[in-house]
Formats: sequence, structure tokens, C-alpha cells
Amino acid sequence: MTEFIVAGLMWALVAALSFRVRTRPDNTMFVAATVIAASLTTNVDAIYLWAASWMPWPNVLDLVANGLLIFGVSYLSRAIIKGATRRSRQNGRGARWPRYASTAVLVVMACAFAFIDDPRLSTTFMLSFGDQLAAGIYSAVQYIYIFAVMSVTLFTCVKNVPRMRQGRFRLGFSITGVGCAVAMLLCIVVVGMDIAHVLGSDSVLRSLGTIYNYLYLATMVLLCVGLGIPPIGRLLNSLAVRGKVVAIEPQIRRIWLSTVADSPAVSLVEPMEPPIAGAKAVPKNITTAGMHRMVIEILDWANVHRSSRGLVSDADWEAVRQAESLCLKHGKVLL
Repeated sequence: MTEFIVAGLMWALVAALSFRVRTRPDNTMFVAATVIAASLTTNVDAIYLWAASWMPWPNVLDLVANGLLIFGVSYLSRAIIKGATRRSRQNGRGARWPRYASTAVLVVMACAFAFIDDPRLSTTFMLSFGDQLAAGIYSAVQYIYIFAVMSVTLFTCVKNVPRMRQGRFRLGFSITGVGCAVAMLLCIVVVGMDIAHVLGSDSVLRSLGTIYNYLYLATMVLLCVGLGIPPIGRLLNSLAVRGKVVAIEPQIRRIWLSTVADSPAVSLVEPMEPPIAGAKAVPKNITTAGMHRMVIEILDWANVHRSSRGLVSDADWEAVRQAESLCLKHGKVLL
């Protein structure tokens, strides 16, 4: 059941991150989340058995899935650090060491996996073969690497959260930081399980296994919720602002028609053909950007026709100020 919940959470995060795939300047987090979701989906027994039937060796899918997990965690950490520090890229040694480290981990994993004696297909690979030294190394090296990556990510979140101005980012990265801390505890528990299994200490293995189940679920819930809050918060804010824009747009259009439309030289909006003789020109496709243009032109009109400002009531000017504030707020939501 836990495998279904975890896979579902990761795919829900992928869905949340997919809202801005076409407009987001950097989709590293989306790609990383998708790769991790694909890796964790193989933990579902039915999917593992089906996919393993296409593989040349009984349990090579476990190696493939864990390789994807290493790749995904590395890129996810890089994306979190970019988001927390607002840096578009990392340069020099800081950009190279994660690639070198992940490559070295993958090589060690592949070498250790080659020495594991696993003659039969198993959906519980480490429980079935984890008593072998090669299997212990295969598992431990993954989680030592994930521990290191999560520690760097946690440090970045703790350092940068107080500097974030938008609430959804502060909340999201705070929860993500807690998720990183829990993930570090999870890694320690897994390495302890690997050692206990190799040494044949079944009682310690069972005790740590119980802790592992809780930490594993808590880690995935915290990371998915934390990373999902910024895009979902942005979507909700955008919908709220758009609703206010739709509500105030008719009033701004009426003001525009009574001012700017009577002074075509002021307007930069190409008017469409009036539907009937004598009708006022109306801008095409009124959206938030279109309303912002009308607000700017109304203000320009007021500067040019200072003696005619009395034609617009105080209530209308208040509506113009509200519309300008909404347009600026909509622009911040997009950040």
C-alpha cells in the first residue's frame, strides 16, 4: 500500500509541476520529479514483475530503477538549490562535482550488483539477497550519496528561506527542508539495515525496518508537499487575480471608451472595425495584459487632457488604481 501512496504522491507532484512546462525557463525540477516517479513506480509489485519480464536478467530492473533514482535525486537537488537561491545556473566546481559524484556512485552500484547472487526474480530484492556483502555495498552507496545530497539541499533551504519574500516559497521550501532532514534520517536507517543484514542481526534489521517504513512515507509526503506548494500556490493566486480582473474589466473598458477611444492618437491598441455605425472602438482580446494596456492609456490620456480629468469620477479613478494593482499583482504571481 505504501508503494502506491508514494508513487501517487510523486506523480501528483509531476502533475503540479506540469502547469508551466511550456513557459517555465527551467524545467529541471519537472524532469527530475518525472524520473523519480518512474523509478518509484517500479516498487509496485505488479509493475515490477511486468517490466522485469522484458529485462535480460532477473532483477536488473532494480539496478535500472535505483540508477534512475540517483539521477533524479541529483537533478532534483540541483533544481531545489536553484529555486532557493534564485540562481539560473551553477558555475565551476560547484556545477561539476554532483555529476562526478553521481557517476561514481552509479559505477560502484553497477559493479556491486554484478557480484550479487540473485538467481530468481524477487519484488523484495534487498530482503531476499541483502545478506550478501555485494548487496550491502550496492544499497549503502546509494543512500550515502542521497544523504550527502540531502544535507547540501537542507543547508541551502535553511540559509535561504528567511530571504524569500513570497509566502508560498517560504512555506514550500521550509517543508522541503524538513523533508530533507527526514530523508537524511532515512538514509542512516537504511545503511544500518544493510549492515545488520550482512552481519545476520535479524532483530536489529526488523526494528530498523519498522522505523524505515514510517520515515520513508514521511520523507515522500514532506518533499512532495513542499515542492508542490509553490506551483499550486501560484496557480491558485493566478486564478484569484484573474477572477478579480474579470470582475473589474467592464468598468475599465467603460472608462477607456469614454476617454481614450475619443482620442485615437493616445491609444496604441489597434481598434477593430465597429460592428455598427458610430460604435466606439474596443481593443481585441481583453485579457490581463489588455486591461493593463487600457489602464496605461487612461493614465496617459489624463496627463494629456489635464483639463478634462473631471470627466472621470473619483470612483472610476479608484477602479483604475485597483486595476493597475491587480495587473502588477498578476505579474508577480507569474514569477
